[in-house]
This record gives sequence, C-alpha cells and structure tokens, in this order.
Amino acid sequence: MFVLLCLPALVMAQEDRLIKGKITDGSESLQDVRVVIEGESNPVFTNSEGRYEVEAAPGDVLLYTYTGMKDIRILVEDVTRFLNLVMVPDYTELEEVTMTKRLKSQAELQQEYPGNERIFQTAFGFIEPDATAGRVRMLTGDQINPIGVCLLDFLRNRFANITVQGTCSKPDEGRVFLRAQSSIFRQVPAIFDVDGMIYTSAPGWLDINLIERMAIFYNRSMAVRYGSVAAGGVIVINTANVSYKAQDKIPGITTATTKKSLSAGQLAENAPTYLQELRAANSTEEAQAVYRQYARKYSASPYFYLDAYEHFYSERSDREFADRIIEDNNFRLAGNAVVLKALAYLYQDQGREMKARELYKEIFILRPEYSQSYLDMANAYRDAGQYAKAAALFGRYQYLLYEGFLIGSDDFWLIQQHDSDNLFQMEGEDLGTDMRQVTTDPYLEGATRLVFEWNNSEAEFELQFINPNGAAYDWKHTYADNSSRIEDEKISGYSTAEYVIDPSTPGPWQVNVTYLGNKSLTPSYLKVTTYTQFGTSKQQKRVDTHKLFLKGASQELLTINNPGVQ
Repeated sequence: MFVLLCLPALVMAQEDRLIKGKITDGSESLQDVRVVIEGESNPVFTNSEGRYEVEAAPGDVLLYTYTGMKDIRILVEDVTRFLNLVMVPDYTELEEVTMTKRLKSQAELQQEYPGNERIFQTAFGFIEPDATAGRVRMLTGDQINPIGVCLLDFLRNRFANITVQGTCSKPDEGRVFLRAQSSIFRQVPAIFDVDGMIYTSAPGWLDINLIERMAIFYNRSMAVRYGSVAAGGVIVINTANVSYKAQDKIPGITTATTKKSLSAGQLAENAPTYLQELRAANSTEEAQAVYRQYARKYSASPYFYLDAYEHFYSERSDREFADRIIEDNNFRLAGNAVVLKALAYLYQDQGREMKARELYKEIFILRPEYSQSYLDMANAYRDAGQYAKAAALFGRYQYLLYEGFLIGSDDFWLIQQHDSDNLFQMEGEDLGTDMRQVTTDPYLEGATRLVFEWNNSEAEFELQFINPNGAAYDWKHTYADNSSRIEDEKISGYSTAEYVIDPSTPGPWQVNVTYLGNKSLTPSYLKVTTYTQFGTSKQQKRVDTHKLFLKGASQELLTINNPGVQ
C-alpha cells in the first residue's frame, strides 16, 4: 500500500505513440482539418477521406481546428490510440443584425404543437420546417391514409423518387433511400425518428393508423444533429400516442422533451451476433461451443470476452466457466485501464467486491496520477469491509492534493468528500472515531443520491431524468455541449458525476441514457450507484452496470421510487 500511495510522486517519461482517426461533420469527411499538439508548430492535416495520423504522448493536448467549426481540444491519455471526431458548426453572435422574422423558441413551438400540424417533435426538440432552411416534404392530418398494409408500402406508394427495400412480411429488414445514386449498394439508408426515438432501420411494426404527422428531411444541415448515422436523411414520424406535458425548470439542468426508451428486448435484438447466438443456445454445453467458435474470430476484442463472461455468469449461472474465460484471457485485458474498469463494474454489479478490489488495485498502478483511482480504491476497500484502508485512501488523496502532486477539481472534490464523510459517519465506530464528529451535507441528508461513473473518458452520452410529474431534464456529457467539463475531467483524471433527488419530490423517477459513442468506436460501460435515504440509519445502496453500444438510442437505466421526507 505504501508503494502504491507513493507512485504519484514518481516522474516517468512518456513515449510518443501514433494516434489515428477520421474527422467528419456528421455526414461528410472533412479534408484539411488542422491537427497539432498544443504549444507546438508542426501540424498535420486530414486527407480527402478525413483521416490523419499524429504522434503524441500521454499528457499532450491535441488541438483540432477547421474554418467554420468549433475547435476541439483533447487530452491524450494512456489508452488513447484512435480519435474519430465529429466537428460541429461554430455559431458566433453577430452585432447590430436586423431580424425581419423572429424564430420561435422551443417553449413557443411546444405550446403551438397541438394546434399546428406543421410543427414536428424530434429527438432534438420541436421543428417548424416552414421556418427552416432545407428541403422538407411533409404529410399532415388527412393527407396520411393507410395505403398498403405496412409502413414500407405506405412510403413506397405515397412518395415518388425514393427507393424502398423490404416487404411487409419482413418489415424489420426494410430500408429507405432518399438520395438517388448510381449504385444502390453505395447508398446510405435514411434513419427514422419516431416520437423522438431514433431507429436505424424501418420501424415496420408501426401501425400506420397511428401516424399523425410525417416529414422527410433531405438537407444535411437539418440532419446534422443526428450525427453521421443520418447521412442518408431522416424520416420524422409523430404518432397519436405521444403526449406533451408542461415542463418545470430546474437551474443548471436543460429542460427537455421526454424520449421513448428502447425496451430490453429491442436492445437484445441489436446485440452482436455472437451474443444473440449465445442466448439462443438450448443448453450450457451448446453455449460453450458457440463461445469457442467465436473466440477465434474475436480474439483481438476484449469486449467479446466481457460479453461472454457476463452471459455465462449472469444469464446461465455457469460461474466456473465465466471465471475461466477471464482467467484464460487475462493477458488480453491486462494493461488496459478502460477494459479493466469495465470488468470491475461488472464485478460490483454482481456483488463480487473482492474481485473488484483487486482490479482497482491494477488500475491504481496504471493510473496513479488520476484522482478517480483514489476514490475507486477507497470505495472498493469500504465495500470489502476494510474501512481503515478506505479512510487512509481518502486522507492520502487530500494530502497529495494539498501538496500539489494531484490536480484538483471542484466537481470531483465534492463527490469524494461526500463519500468520505459518509464513510466516517456510517462506519465511525469501526474506525475508532465518534460518529458525531462527521455529518452528512444537509443538502444530501435523507435524499436519493445517484453517482454515475463511466469507464471511458471519451464516452459521450446524455442523461435524462423524468420526475413523477412527467417533466424531463437532460445533462449532456458531450464535447459539443459540455467541452469545459470534459476537459476538467481529463486534466484531473476522473469520470464521474453526482445527482441528488430532493426528498420533497417523492414518487417514481426514471433515468434514461442516450449513448453518442466514443472516439475509438467501442462500447462504453456506465455504472450507476443509487443511495436512498443517504446519510441516515436507513441508508441503502444499489449498483447497476450498463453496457452502452447502440448510438443514438435512448435506453432506460433505472426507475427509482423516491421515498420522500420520512
């Protein structure tokens, strides 16, 4: 332990490594994007395909600049190998501009929506195509007739100059192409936005009689917020099932429209082929054979082994085989802090605290300069009942921070302080201290506390909180919306956020997440620790781990019954 705690004081040289990537605007590749290590003067530029290569060391900051786009700054980490970026337009405020027609606010559009059939609700808010640049085709009200027996036939018969593949007998295989090209095999299919829920294939299950409004967005500028997945255009559908409620406002959190979440079954349908075959196996022996078959093909993917471990441990209760998967492939996981943290999350979700603790030790050795390493180790010791060691880690973190060996962050400091105070308050007798000496922050006492942690610092996602009254609030962990926060996380070395649900709002709360990907095009893992009646004798804790892999889709993380004031 003494050696571990002294590691931040050691100065070790970091060697340059080759970092590769591709840069787009969400649909098209960007050529001549300038990529340079901040403070140096030897940039590289992306080629005609938007690709680049640059040599950098952990701790360097890469600066990406392109005329008309927002600059992007990314801190290189120990695991950084690929950085695939989507640049967004840089809108600057102009002075002394005369407006001949004022654009309506989201609140105004939402208020007019029920009576104005030419306003559409999308995953990114309300849109009035009449006031938006770009080509849009709309159907409203009685223009929508149930032609054919499924959505594919409806589109095929109602719209000219679009190509529809698939039949009503197999609607889920349908694809719609809005832009004509010389070869259909090089075309990109349109995506569907149904009541704010994004689908990359045609929602053939949708009852045509429920459709109230439909719009087709051809213009890339209108589809840019959907990202590269919308390169083929967007078909927006509003149905009779969606309702819009008045929304409250909370300072610091964006008020948003509630998004429909994918069910567990829909997520399973989009899982990798090997995972679907594992689940379809009729026996454990057959599943083991499927695993061995795919292990040869996916030997270079650590996420394959994490999926296989989770399947055999949690879904088939074949824990011996699950552990053997990790043991046999430990050399593929070792040295990769991102993958090891994902496995630690799975262990904690399964209640295997001792195994999680050993992994957090490995991560600590790999990342002694990360603030998160101290919090993870301290909480791992606490979960294993080793309260004195947990207290020592919290104390060591504060000391190294004070001495300047670690870089501080106000956001992270508050989270670790809440954990530290709770440890002394709840376990003070075992630590030989008076529990009355440390108390919970009054803001948290008796509340429901949610702590979110993610294994990949490059993960971009949106959290949505829906209160008992149906009002929705978003927190966006994206470079486009929250770049300063992400930069602070990387400088200080943490990947966590904390939210508190006030006891004065009792009832069921729902928490959803929309995954927007990471720079290496791999899955990300999100751990949610829920504390109810925090800091009281009735405090309870639950850990849930979620694999995020389906970009642009909203999925439910958990539903919380907030007990309110006791």
